[in-house]
Amino acid sequence: GSGVVVPDDTRAEAARLYRVLREDIMLHGLEHDAAICAQHTLGLLGIPISPHVVARGIDDVMRGTLPGSLPVAGAIDTVRALHSAGIPLAVVSSAAHHPFLEWSLAKFGILDAFEFIGSSATIGYYKSNCRIYERVLERLGSAPDEVVHVGDSHRYDVEPARKVGMQTVWLDHGSNMGDHAADLRVTTLEGLAPLLLDRSPWCGA
Repeated sequence: GSGVVVPDDTRAEAARLYRVLREDIMLHGLEHDAAICAQHTLGLLGIPISPHVVARGIDDVMRGTLPGSLPVAGAIDTVRALHSAGIPLAVVSSAAHHPFLEWSLAKFGILDAFEFIGSSATIGYYKSNCRIYERVLERLGSAPDEVVHVGDSHRYDVEPARKVGMQTVWLDHGSNMGDHAADLRVTTLEGLAPLLLDRSPWCGA
């Protein structure tokens, strides 16, 4: 369809403003979804675009990135093994556009393995805020010490999940952090399911 040509300097300023907004959200932990953030950024630039058009644009952009998305090595096998063992699974993600999360899981063939898919966009909290983890626990109907959280960010996965009482597995992509708070530190998800199933009292073992 028809569009508006946006000067390069305006694009650069929009990217800067959006980045500042996202950094603020990461600090205070109160999330807004991608469409709201984009609308706010456009408003600061004095660009009048209807929320409907912005939301549709976000959808189009995110759908365009879907073909290039790839799962973390070992993630699919781990999810399938735990699901086959009858372990209730949930997603906790700082995804500002919730549909992309479900599209990706469906693409990888594991959407139905999860009892709950929680994104910061739908729950209203970024993973820097422990409340996102509390909301997922409520949806699962589980006590914190009955749950293990697996994530690749020490700051946004390990630390807040431990604060609410969860066990934690940290997928360390090669940091130089010597001391860490995770209950288990791994460098790959390959072969993780047996470790979780054998590690009492995790996963009902």
